[in-house]
Amino acid sequence: MIHQAVAPLLEKGKPLVAWGPPQLMDLFEGSNAVTATVPDGAKPGAFEMAGLLRRHRAGGLINLPRSTRGLLAGALARTPIRVGWSESGGRFLATHSVPFKGREDHQIERYKDAVGLAFPNLDYGNARPFVPREEAMAEAFRLRQGLGLEGAYVGIGLSSAAAVKRLGTHIWLEVMAWLRAEGIPHVLLGGNAAEDMAQAEAIRAVFPDTPDLCGKTSLAVSSALVSQAAVLVGNDSGLSHLAAASHTSLIVVFGPTRPSLTAPRGPRVQILQHEPLDCLGCLRLGCPVPGHPCMESIDPALLIKALEAFLPKAANT
Repeated sequence: MIHQAVAPLLEKGKPLVAWGPPQLMDLFEGSNAVTATVPDGAKPGAFEMAGLLRRHRAGGLINLPRSTRGLLAGALARTPIRVGWSESGGRFLATHSVPFKGREDHQIERYKDAVGLAFPNLDYGNARPFVPREEAMAEAFRLRQGLGLEGAYVGIGLSSAAAVKRLGTHIWLEVMAWLRAEGIPHVLLGGNAAEDMAQAEAIRAVFPDTPDLCGKTSLAVSSALVSQAAVLVGNDSGLSHLAAASHTSLIVVFGPTRPSLTAPRGPRVQILQHEPLDCLGCLRLGCPVPGHPCMESIDPALLIKALEAFLPKAANT
């Protein structure tokens, strides 16, 4: 979402340098989203960050993570433009700040408001898709060839930052049984988290020949695989946000989180929920309801119906 909020700056000729953990910088390196990247290795302190800003003669700092460390570094370096949140003393460190908390609008609208204070009149009407670097796209295609996925395929996004946001394995199995019956190629995608790997293993115990790339690719290559898919079906996760940013058709299931706050934004996004439940969007990290119904009891037919609607369109794009 942060990428989507700052992307118009490139259109206005502003060079954008992404700065952060190496794994995340690998995603952005060489992509069409930034001019350059700066991996920071171990979590640096404010003074170290300020030194880096001075060395690079940064003209501005957009600090949208909810931490004031970057803003403090910008203030120490006397970076002319410092954009961030007003909470936790941020309003004293930033040159342009807005509150993050106490708002009920989508997070990307908050990002746009913050960025817009420093850079007004940005055009968000013609957002271009995120495209990873050429090497990642080529590696994704090579992997697809090895798995027999040269044509249109469906990505199954198993990853999620929290267990309560994961679809039950039995739901995935029903969706995949339909894909197999229809002869639609598909592949498991996810990270190397134990939960991703365990769910992939459980799926392959039932369908042993299922192509599985969970934990086997970098974030950049995973992003390329998502961008090359006809459709991604997934949880509320980073992969789903990458699909939306890449303009890949996306079917995403929300349970404890709220689409009105964090739904992926893109041209072809279908949000699914187990609608009858009163507890949807509870924002809990643990479910007190027996059976965790929002993610374990949603009807697989809803996902299949969404796939049926998307696949003809995807084949023609």
